Amino acid sequence: MVAMRARLMTLAALAAGLVALSARADSDDPFVETKQELPALPALPALHPLVDLVPFGAHVTPYVPKPEPQPELTPAPEPTPTPAPAMVSVPATPTATLGQYNEYRRPIAAYSIDAGPVTIADYQRCLASGKCTQPSCGGGIHEGRVTCVDLKQATAYCAFAGARLPSEDEWEHAAREASALGVHSLSDAAEWTSSPYCFFCGKDDQVVRGGPARNPALRGWRAPTTHDASIGFRCAK
Repeated sequence: MVAMRARLMTLAALAAGLVALSARADSDDPFVETKQELPALPALPALHPLVDLVPFGAHVTPYVPKPEPQPELTPAPEPTPTPAPAMVSVPATPTATLGQYNEYRRPIAAYSIDAGPVTIADYQRCLASGKCTQPSCGGGIHEGRVTCVDLKQATAYCAFAGARLPSEDEWEHAAREASALGVHSLSDAAEWTSSPYCFFCGKDDQVVRGGPARNPALRGWRAPTTHDASIGFRCAK
């Protein structure tokens, strides 16, 4: 009995020791939550108030990126203009000999006339400007000379060139003096003039001069609307 009591007392003492040891271990465990007062944090400096970078309502220029420089283009060379037909000057004369039988003596004022007939290349310049209309054929049998144009088309070209059609007296006088003046190509086709064929015959035919007859005094006539390969023209001033 005494031994059992002593054993119980020993067990009780051992249990009390274990409890005390466990409590001490808990107090030393860093992971055991403890109620400790945290140190006070230092006071932070005061922040300056925010300042608007751009005042309200002020105009702000939007950003526009600069265009990248473009390579310089070499301009195309301008086409060389086709020169107008050369003109020759004809001095005034008080008594020009005219007519099929040299039956007229008439004064003629000074003027200029194309040395040669208007060519296809000349007429193309007028077409390109929009001042002339297409001939009714491709130039006929006379290479280089423009033909197949009626009186209205010939008049329009001369106006484009700053000139006019020659009168029949001017044309005949220049043809009679062709060698001295340097006028040429008078006999390969007839040419329009600005003179009507007659005033009292009831027709509106227009005088044409020149052609295969090779006689500068011979007169011919055509309706103003005629446009065939046998008629060309030259201009005068």
